[in-house]
Amino acid sequence: MSNSFKDMLPKQKASTKVKRNVLLDVKFIKYTIEVSEYYLLKYPKTITHFFNKK
Repeated sequence: MSNSFKDMLPKQKASTKVKRNVLLDVKFIKYTIEVSEYYLLKYPKTITHFFNKK
């Protein structure tokens, strides 16, 4: 499977600002997942309480 973006712009590179923003977004997503996993492991009944609410 080839990368179609490299075919469109073979000589272009992303600027450092774009790279930094993407890495910050990835880091934010990673931390969000870690916090949610910790919360569900520490308090496993919270998810069932949340979904069983009527």
